[in-house]
Amino acid sequence: MGSGAVEPTGDQAVDQAVLRLTEVTELSLREQLAVFDAVHAALQDRLADAEG
Repeated sequence: MGSGAVEPTGDQAVDQAVLRLTEVTELSLREQLAVFDAVHAALQDRLADAEG
């Protein structure tokens, strides 16, 4: 993500979660933590869905 561009994974839920990470530098630390928690939860949910 060094160039700021995020390569799509092909999974909409994962892509949306990763895209949220590109916005954290503009946020306060408290807001960053909230985004990290939300992204972590979204990715865990997606993984659980994939595992069935």
